[in-house]
Amino acid sequence: MAQIDFDEFLKSLDSDPSKEADYVLLTCMDFRFFLTISEKMKGKKYDQLILAGAALGVVGGKEDWHDTFFDHLDLAIELHGIQTVIVMEHRDCGAYGPPPGFGLLPDKPDPDEERRVHCQQVEKLREVISKDYSELKFCSFLLAVPPTTQELTFDQLE
Repeated sequence: MAQIDFDEFLKSLDSDPSKEADYVLLTCMDFRFFLTISEKMKGKKYDQLILAGAALGVVGGKEDWHDTFFDHLDLAIELHGIQTVIVMEHRDCGAYGPPPGFGLLPDKPDPDEERRVHCQQVEKLREVISKDYSELKFCSFLLAVPPTTQELTFDQLE
């Protein structure tokens, strides 16, 4: 795993003062991560899209969600000139689990298998975006709350 300092990562991304926003941030709907992600992104210029399962919601969820994501991405490019798509997946995601989730993982999956399945969905999304939006950068992360520290960790998936 390639855990990173997410604040340092954000500093390394290009920011264009002439653009309304620099990034589209795709996150899951899970309430456990919302405040921390918002704090990390404070002061950044970004548009946010929220779908259950993040990448899974786009490439393996419902067809309407796929269309919604790409309609929003097109609009973010046109209106705000975004340059980067950032995808934040997270461990223990109900959308990946058994019904009512999409059933890609069992309850309490093996951590390596969980990471592998998240990587598969992220890679599917990366392929679609790089084919149709070759000018965009793509970054992805798997977030976890370690049981001992309660501090969110960012595992880069590329």
